[in-house]
Amino acid sequence: MVFKRITLLCCLCLVVSGCGTSTDTPPRAAVRGIVKLDGDPLSEGVIRFIPSGANQGPKSTVTIREGIFNVDEEYGPVVGMNRIEIESTDDGGYAFDDEQALERLKKEGVKKIEVVKVPPQYNKRSTLTKSISAEGENDFTFELTSTKK
Repeated sequence: MVFKRITLLCCLCLVVSGCGTSTDTPPRAAVRGIVKLDGDPLSEGVIRFIPSGANQGPKSTVTIREGIFNVDEEYGPVVGMNRIEIESTDDGGYAFDDEQALERLKKEGVKKIEVVKVPPQYNKRSTLTKSISAEGENDFTFELTSTKK
């Protein structure tokens, strides 16, 4: 009988405490903008908004197509300061492990596949930051260059 009461009391505590999960999620915001590399729109890539400093929460990854990115509030970045990472996903149309395609290119005399690469100072080592606002427009333009200035 005591065991049943303890079990009931534990279950009641879990229900009252919400089973240890928090319903408080950090506020997010919609963002949009343009990414250019050496003056031209980045053909395809991703932009990541990673909460930084005291700002906590999940990162948000948004697809870039023809230089444009756009995401609504539901999947957008956390409001507050975010570190920005930008990477190209343009692999020249060929996967690096596609041996048949690479062999065909070799036979056709193609020496180099044109791959768009965003320099490392804009991806894992990025120092770019933006403050995301809960109110108003979050419309950004990123002008990237292939060489550090």
